Amino acid sequence: MALGEFRIIDADGHVTEPASLYQTHIDPKFRDDADAMLSRLGAGNLGIVPALYPKWRTSERPLGEAEEVHGLGKFPSGRNHPLASPDGGHDPAERIRDMDKEGIDVAVCFATVATSVCGAADPAMEAALARAYNRWVGEYCAAFPNRIKAVGIVPQRDMERCVAEVAYLADEPWAVGIMTFGNLDGMLADHPYFAPLYEVAQDAELPICLHGGTDRPPFAPGREDVGNNMFMMHLTGHVWHQMRAMASVIGGGILERYPKLTVGFFEGGISWVPWWAERMDAHYKHFARHTPHLKCKPSEHLRGERCYFTFDPDEELLPEALRILGRSRLMWASDYPHFDAEFPDAAEIVVKHPRLTIEDKRAILADNALRFFKRISL
Repeated sequence: MALGEFRIIDADGHVTEPASLYQTHIDPKFRDDADAMLSRLGAGNLGIVPALYPKWRTSERPLGEAEEVHGLGKFPSGRNHPLASPDGGHDPAERIRDMDKEGIDVAVCFATVATSVCGAADPAMEAALARAYNRWVGEYCAAFPNRIKAVGIVPQRDMERCVAEVAYLADEPWAVGIMTFGNLDGMLADHPYFAPLYEVAQDAELPICLHGGTDRPPFAPGREDVGNNMFMMHLTGHVWHQMRAMASVIGGGILERYPKLTVGFFEGGISWVPWWAERMDAHYKHFARHTPHLKCKPSEHLRGERCYFTFDPDEELLPEALRILGRSRLMWASDYPHFDAEFPDAAEIVVKHPRLTIEDKRAILADNALRFFKRISL
């Protein structure tokens, strides 16, 4: 289904997992406790968040107003793109139809809210919920195993259980990476607590995919400072999260300590990355004592062979970011089926981009993703 002469790999699409999966796919010995805990589930996949985190706020205060407007909703534009199939996020046949409209050869699917199972305080329950999601998304991919792949999730509250889940994913043909926010209970991605995850991930050749979310556990930085307003939360959450994750991974010497590990930064845009790299370089010059494991300029890692980034297809500064970071670093992503995706034109925007060369387009539309997600083959 290549678009024109180009192969297309969607490095970051999404499923919209049904709330019911936590009952239908969980280990039976956890089902009763899960049913009791998840009794607060609302309609749709977002229900897992208030079920696990009852203090979740409405984000319904319009900017310029003093009070919330109840019923305004978390996403006023709608949860999914109006032109996409309403079922494509959980019905693989519908997704394939939409992939064909976009010209996508292979889609890599990320969870929408399942990583918020870290909101479960009990490590055993968190692991059971994570396994339930992985079982469900594995079935979703199995319907079209050559065209739909996914990035699995792992529990974070117990590293032994985390390592066990990586071993499970390593044996699953649909699993091409590991999704993590890179933070938990004040520990950032550099913390030695996460060492077992990185060790087994690099041995399994599963890349670490750092992906943010909007107003859900584990929360992006600044959540309490953006005025209970969804415009502010969505505007800042992904980018601030990616800035923090990138600085902790690079500054913490993760790539030095785990020499076979590959990392990717997803859904934060690309235009800010060259500026952030420059700023990290300047701080490394003055704060080297605070980054004892980092052995080179941060920008050298970000332009190296083990860091990758997705971008928004309509970013004005995309060509500049590509030149600074290198053609081989960037991966195209659709964000399908979310409301802010450029469906069905996200790939065509790149194909028709007047400031990108043919070589640029081939690299960022497929070749780079094939190098990052080593388990995908065409």
